[in-house]
Amino acid sequence: MAASNSTALVSWQLEDNSRSTFALVWSCLSTIFACTWTVLHPSLPRRNSPTVRTIISNFAYWLLAIFFPEYVFVNASQMRYRAMILKNVCNEAQKTRYLESVDPESWLSKRARPLDQVQNQDSADPHPFRTEWTLRKCFCIIAGGLALQTQDGWIYILRRSDMKPFIETGIVEDTDFHDREVEDHAKADSLGKTFTVLQTSWFLFNIIARWAASLPVAPIELATIAYIPCAVLMYVMWWYNPKDMTTPITIYVRCDRTNLPTHLLDHTATNPHGWVHRHAQVKKQTVFSVFAQAAEWIFDAATGPVDTAGELPYYDFYKPSHGCIVIAVNTFVAFLYCGIHLAG
Repeated sequence: MAASNSTALVSWQLEDNSRSTFALVWSCLSTIFACTWTVLHPSLPRRNSPTVRTIISNFAYWLLAIFFPEYVFVNASQMRYRAMILKNVCNEAQKTRYLESVDPESWLSKRARPLDQVQNQDSADPHPFRTEWTLRKCFCIIAGGLALQTQDGWIYILRRSDMKPFIETGIVEDTDFHDREVEDHAKADSLGKTFTVLQTSWFLFNIIARWAASLPVAPIELATIAYIPCAVLMYVMWWYNPKDMTTPITIYVRCDRTNLPTHLLDHTATNPHGWVHRHAQVKKQTVFSVFAQAAEWIFDAATGPVDTAGELPYYDFYKPSHGCIVIAVNTFVAFLYCGIHLAG
C-alpha cells in the first residue's frame, strides 16, 4: 500500500516541553489585539451624542480593523493626505491674512484686540508671534477636535472646509492653539503602544526562530503576521493624529453668534451638524436605534463626520503623481495582507 502524503491532524495540546495549543492561540490573539485596537484613532464624538453610541462605534470600528485591516489603512492614508492638503490651505490662507493691511475699524479689530493696540495700530504688529499650521493641528481639525464658542454659548465644530474662510476673516489664527495642547487633549496611551511594540517584537522573534530551526509554523501564526505590517503602516499614517480625544479644543469668539460676518453664517448653515448650544441635552436613544445607525458610526469613526459642502479646493495643491502614489501604496498593502494569508 502506498504511503499517504497527507499531514496528520493534531488535536488540542496540553502544556508540556513543547508549546501548548492555549499558548499558541493566546499569543496570536494578543498580537492581533495589539495590532488592531491600539492603532485605531477614531474621530471625536459629537457633543450631544450618548456614551453608548461612542462605545458601540469604537467597538464596531475595532471589528472592522480585525476583518478588513487593509480598509482601515486606506482610510488612514486618505486622512493623512487630507491633512497634508489642509495644512497647505491653512498656511496659504494665513499668509494672505498676514499680508493684508489691518483696518482698525474692521470687525475683527474691534472684537479681538485691546483698545490701546487699535489706537496705535501703525506702530504695533498685529501678529507678534507667528507659527504655522502643522500636520498635528490639521489632523485634530479633521477629527473634529477644534471648536468655536460664541459669547451667547453657541458651539460650532469646525470642518476642514471651514478653515479657509475663518482664517481669512481672522477669527481663527495659527496662534490660537499649539501642538502641545493637542497632545494634552489626546490620550497618549504609552502603555498600549509599549505593549504593542513588545508583543509584536516577541511574536516576530519566535516566528523567525522557528523558521531558523526548521520548526513548523501554524497557519494561524502566518495569518497573525499579516496584521503586523498593516499596523506599522497605519501608525506611520496616523503618527501626528491625536488618539482618543473626547473633548475639542475651544476657541472663544468675542461676539454673539448673530454678530458673526454674514458670509460665515451662510457658510456654517451648510453644515447639517453645525451649531450646538452648550446647554443642549444629550440625545436619548434606544438600543435598537443605536444598532440601526451602526454603519454611520463606523464611517464617522473611520473618516470623521460627513463633510460634503464647501469642499477644499484640492486642485490648488493636487498633482496627478499624488493620486498615483496613494493608489500604489494602498494596493501594495492590500496585496501584502492578502498575500501572507494565501501563503499560509
